[in-house]
Amino acid sequence: MKKYIIAIILCILFWGCVPVVDMGFTNNANYKISIYSNLIPPHDYSNPVVYPDTTLPYSKSPQMRDVEAGRSCVYSQTSATIEQRYAGYNTDTISIFVFSFDTLNSFGWDAVRNTYNVLQRYDISILDYNSLSDFPTFPPSEEMRNIKMWPPYGTYDENGHRVKP
Repeated sequence: MKKYIIAIILCILFWGCVPVVDMGFTNNANYKISIYSNLIPPHDYSNPVVYPDTTLPYSKSPQMRDVEAGRSCVYSQTSATIEQRYAGYNTDTISIFVFSFDTLNSFGWDAVRNTYNVLQRYDISILDYNSLSDFPTFPPSEEMRNIKMWPPYGTYDENGHRVKP
């Protein structure tokens, strides 16, 4: 009986030591944003939008997450590595889309989708994601300047407002 109790205690201790890998996004803008990516659960491996396809889903996705100004959002916590999460899509690059929360609420998903009213799109590879010291951010941080994105790095100031040319 003691062996079983010890085994149960060891299992509980080891289970609690499984490393957790967080994935998230940081909003450094001074307004609320919404983000969308296939990396955000629930995963839809049967109907993925996979880079280089950068079209938006026909209907608003349950994967959309809202991020308050100046806050971070952890959208996934599992023991799965970044590589394992990407592997389900058979690609090394995933797109992360950033939208204005106010625009989505004012005009709706169809209008935003039809006009491709995206604040920022990151086409982020496994290597890009792993090279970051923290979560991806909007506006893009200096550390993100070499990640493929549209519009290009430098389009927004530190508050998330477009820079005048």
